[in-house]
Amino acid sequence: MGFLGKKTMVTTIHGIRLKIRAGTEQLPPPLIGAYVTAFSIAADPREAVVKGVRAIQAMGYDFEDVLPEGLSMPLTDWASYVSHSWPDYEAEFPTQRDIAARLADNGVVFSPFAGFEAP
Repeated sequence: MGFLGKKTMVTTIHGIRLKIRAGTEQLPPPLIGAYVTAFSIAADPREAVVKGVRAIQAMGYDFEDVLPEGLSMPLTDWASYVSHSWPDYEAEFPTQRDIAARLADNGVVFSPFAGFEAP
């Protein structure tokens, strides 16, 4: 008799880098656009792009482009990722304890916006 085990499901967070412009929601002058990473739980990066774009549009910004430097990580790596990648902004992100609830039901969490003045 062989061992039949259940396959462990790993919840994956995808971080999709977006280039955005002011829409109905304005950016502080003199900024004309910004880069932001949209984090969501998705089956694949394509689904994460859809979630991120919809969420940024719902905030009143215009989506311009998806940038190639995205990322994927297990949900359990969130706190480590934030502390290594965003040490100066760690307090702006949900904690490891809170991230699953924030991303539940198609939720999206954004990094700080990095604005720019020229195309």
